[in-house]
Amino acid sequence: MTGSLLVILSACTQYEIPAPECPEDLPTGISYATDVQSIFDQSCVMCHSGGQIPDLRPDWSYDELMDGEYVDTDFPCSSYLYEILIGSHSDRITEDEILTILGWIDEGAEDN
Repeated sequence: MTGSLLVILSACTQYEIPAPECPEDLPTGISYATDVQSIFDQSCVMCHSGGQIPDLRPDWSYDELMDGEYVDTDFPCSSYLYEILIGSHSDRITEDEILTILGWIDEGAEDN
C-alpha cells in the first residue's frame, strides 16, 4: 500500500505548474502613490471602481491589494496581481506598466 501511494504521489509532480519567469532589471525607486496608482487610474479604474474586486480607486487600492493577498513580496513573480496582469489583462496594460508594478512589489510593496 505504501508503495502504491508513493507511485501516485510521484506521478503528481509531472503536473506541477511552473512559476512565472521573473524578468531581470526591474525598475527601482517606484512610488505607489505616484507610479502604481497612476497606472491603475489610467488602465484599471474604469472596471475596478467598487463594483469589481479589487477596488483600485486611490483611497482603496492599496488596502484591497494587500488585504486580498494579491501581492507576495517574498516571491514577486508569484503575486496574483502579476499573474493577472501578464495573463487575462495583458491587453489592457503595457509591458512597461507591468514591470513598474512588479518592480514596486519586488521593492517590498510599500505604501509610499
